[in-house]
Amino acid sequence: MHVRVVALGVHVRVVALAVALAVLAAACGSASGVPSATGSITPADAVRSSLGEQRSEAAAVTVVASWLATGMPAAQVALDTHSVDLDRFDLKTLARVRLDGGAWAAPTAWDAPKGGHHREGTLAFATVDRASLDAARIVELEIRDLATPSRVLRWERPR
Repeated sequence: MHVRVVALGVHVRVVALAVALAVLAAACGSASGVPSATGSITPADAVRSSLGEQRSEAAAVTVVASWLATGMPAAQVALDTHSVDLDRFDLKTLARVRLDGGAWAAPTAWDAPKGGHHREGTLAFATVDRASLDAARIVELEIRDLATPSRVLRWERPR
């Protein structure tokens, strides 16, 4: 009987560990188009432009961005780290975009729920003309002071 109790105790601990790992994975996973805690649907299922995705890894923070193909010019931006609290960074004040080496334009909105070490949202540029974004050969998104003085994600369309 004693052996059975020990075996049952081990089984309970294994199940508890599996549940804890599943909860942790769900908390640290990236958004995938499912409703968030706020009830909104993340733009993970939105149509992305033909520009593709750009990635920057610096100072233990990874930034991944892709432009959305329709509507107001906007980029889906994901931030990921295991060493910095990303909630204190407001990309509306830290980011800017320019097309074909022209003037920099500031974002008009950064819609991203708090996430600690993992954050994903939409960075909108209402002052940028959609047709200009779609026609630009070079699109640069600069993010300043996000664990490094500056990082520039650059998309270049072939001639």
